[in-house]
Amino acid sequence: TSSLSSGINAEYGGNWNTFVVTHETVSMCSKGTTGLQSWQACFVGCSWAAQNRELFSGKRVVELGCGVGLLGASLAPFSSHVTMTDHHSSVLESARKTVEVNKFENVDVVGLDWRNPSTVVEECDIVVAADVVFDPALLPDLCKTIKFLLKRPDNVCFLFYTVRNSATYECMLHCLTQSELKYEAVDVTSVEHYLVKGVNDVRLLKISRC
Repeated sequence: TSSLSSGINAEYGGNWNTFVVTHETVSMCSKGTTGLQSWQACFVGCSWAAQNRELFSGKRVVELGCGVGLLGASLAPFSSHVTMTDHHSSVLESARKTVEVNKFENVDVVGLDWRNPSTVVEECDIVVAADVVFDPALLPDLCKTIKFLLKRPDNVCFLFYTVRNSATYECMLHCLTQSELKYEAVDVTSVEHYLVKGVNDVRLLKISRC
């Protein structure tokens, strides 16, 4: 498997002047994980977040399932602090490379197991995640972790995902309800074309405590 350094422009204030460099694999699955490559919903998430950066201004952000760290890195310029989290050791190494090469001083990368969310992640204002809804077996623990992090009534989670299987999507909604989390759909159709073309069925859920 070969690797490459890829750059993604993130639109801030209508200007394509921020360039985030990531270290990614060219294979869909490498080292036993799909987390070494950025996926569709992540690209849409970067563009949507840039256009709605006022939501993140001065906020402490935690990213779940960060992968190579593209989404978290795109939030770093206008957030007070970003904590990228994942579980696979190779993925965490790749995310740390992203932080290092972009010289971010307000970004940490830490390991987080959804089966046992712990205080390794400090209190945050906003949770983000992209392309983490794909395996129904993981969804109860994902929802448990989201709820764990949304400690205050004003905390919110922005979950970007691509609907590849309607049953998995319905399972996610069921797990959110079972976890006493409320959600609402946010329109992202106007931003899908900025970073990648041909994206279908990318959606965004805004999640909070009931």
